[in-house]
Amino acid sequence: MLVVILSTVILMGCGLRERLLAPPDEMEVPDGSLIAVCTVGDDIYTHVYKDDGIYQYFINDVLQGDEELNNIQEQAFLNGESVANYLNIAFNSGECIISDYYDE
Repeated sequence: MLVVILSTVILMGCGLRERLLAPPDEMEVPDGSLIAVCTVGDDIYTHVYKDDGIYQYFINDVLQGDEELNNIQEQAFLNGESVANYLNIAFNSGECIISDYYDE
């Protein structure tokens, strides 16, 4: 019992617990994700998503931040918990080309 307590104290002291529980430094796009490239006028909107989650969002090849991702995520939730439904509502027919996403 003493060994377990000492091990716990030592691990907590060196910060190992925090490193193990910390989120990953880089977000990974899950297998089976899709990429939607939507062209509106001169602007190109690129969405990398799977089901109800959006993982990357670009406007004219510029990666957008968490605030923009959260806005799309909220709209997807409000539209049947589906990013595909959000894209159908946000863009006109023929503006988006959807294909399988492959990490480069």
